[in-house]
Amino acid sequence: MQMIQQNLAYILGGTLLFLVCSSKNILIYNEELLIALSFLAFIATSAHTMGDAIAETFQTRADQIQTELQAFFVAKETLYHEVKHQIQMQQTLAQSMTALGTLVQHQLQDLHTQRAKALQNSVQTRTVTQLQHMVSQQNAVHAHLHNVTSQTYTHVMLEAIQLQKQHMQKLCMENALQLLGTMKRKNVTQKQIDTKKVESTQNTVKKTGNKTKKK
Repeated sequence: MQMIQQNLAYILGGTLLFLVCSSKNILIYNEELLIALSFLAFIATSAHTMGDAIAETFQTRADQIQTELQAFFVAKETLYHEVKHQIQMQQTLAQSMTALGTLVQHQLQDLHTQRAKALQNSVQTRTVTQLQHMVSQQNAVHAHLHNVTSQTYTHVMLEAIQLQKQHMQKLCMENALQLLGTMKRKNVTQKQIDTKKVESTQNTVKKTGNKTKKK
């Protein structure tokens, strides 16, 4: 009843329009028009008798749809927050991995530097040890060569001295022999001279004695 009162103006206007159209023969009462009028009457009757039930049904359906949409939006929002949380966790994990990679890289660089320094120190130590060993060997070789050279030089000098002694002895013997020969020759010559002197003296004496006898 309330609906009729609310739509009274529309109902009166429609009735007047229907009467005017009927009086002017604008509306022709055939099957199509009767079916349309019956449909309109059915709609009006249904709206009048079952309007509340239909409205309640539509309202219930609307509430269900709204509830479903709200649940869908809540699920979507929850999923969005979960996805956002997952993305944040992935970003945090990526940042952590980046920081870890940087830390590992620094650690590897430090380890590489330490290994390089340790290897350099080891190489230097080995090199110094080898050089010291080589120097000691060289010193030992020099000492051995010096000893061998000294012994060889001493042996050569001793042999030279012995040879020189032998040569000097030979020269001394030759000089002594020459001196003896010279002295012998001088003695022989002196004896010959003395002999000649004695002979000449004797001859002189003889001649003197002869002269004296002749006188």
